[in-house]
Amino acid sequence: MAKTTNKYSYPVALDLVTHVVEATTSRSHSGPYRGSIDYAVPLGTVVYAAANGVVTRVRDDSDKHGTTIDFGYDANYITIEHANNELSEYMHLAKGSALVRVGDTVTSGEPIAKTGLSGWLFAPHLHFMVYTKVAKPEDFQCLEIAFR
Repeated sequence: MAKTTNKYSYPVALDLVTHVVEATTSRSHSGPYRGSIDYAVPLGTVVYAAANGVVTRVRDDSDKHGTTIDFGYDANYITIEHANNELSEYMHLAKGSALVRVGDTVTSGEPIAKTGLSGWLFAPHLHFMVYTKVAKPEDFQCLEIAFR
């Protein structure tokens, strides 16, 4: 698996993390999602930008969630574009918690939202992934994240 060119900070305070699910321990992190990471944290945990960049996508209006694939498109998320055509994505955010909008410039460590119940999940967590910008969104492939 390809590794990120950029180095990233952790998107949540590690002292709040009760469990980490990486690509090798989760069926949901297969295929293009291999390399993504889930951080089990309490609801309402502050989420931080993992690197400097520009916000390219925000969804902040969903409170739908459940344990079946039917909820797969109901997650709130923020996507940030970084140097080297890398994008980070933060999913399962609380409805109405986004602190950024499309076009905003963010710095590493800046609060961007809070965790919540949105989308397909079994327990509260932050789904974090980094991938290279591609022409068609369905062609993305997560990268192994290099942390600072």
